[in-house]
Amino acid sequence: MIKIEYRRTGPYTDQGQESRAGVDLAVVSRADLRWYYFLSDLAFTIGEAELTPPWSWTPVFDFLWSMKGALGHLERGEQTTIGFTENAELISFVPEGEKVRVSCTYATAEAVCECVDLKNAWLVLREAVLTQLSVEYPRLAANPALAELRL
Repeated sequence: MIKIEYRRTGPYTDQGQESRAGVDLAVVSRADLRWYYFLSDLAFTIGEAELTPPWSWTPVFDFLWSMKGALGHLERGEQTTIGFTENAELISFVPEGEKVRVSCTYATAEAVCECVDLKNAWLVLREAVLTQLSVEYPRLAANPALAELRL
């Protein structure tokens, strides 16, 4: 089982730019959404392998867009990595037929899972993020950059 979740917890939740007065989230750029908004704690497990980053302040949209890109590479049978905006750590994805080997630089855990299961876990995370944040921030739902995540 693959579980990818995010939590907007911790003392930094009011430090993201979404808390700035006068910000219109309907027009914030894709780049700004990726790197400066909606700081979160991520949880990422594949079976018994714990791949959760040991830090906070991960911009959830950057993770979503990075995973979307990684999934595209995997669908083409290409090895890929994703990085984080707040440090130099990486998650590596190595395709092995219909499966993918996942490891990271910040933990010794390694896991193998079905590519389709990884994509489905990402889809669940994407929908949870977009639904929750659009309810909490109605103007965010109108941002055209978010349509890119749904393609």
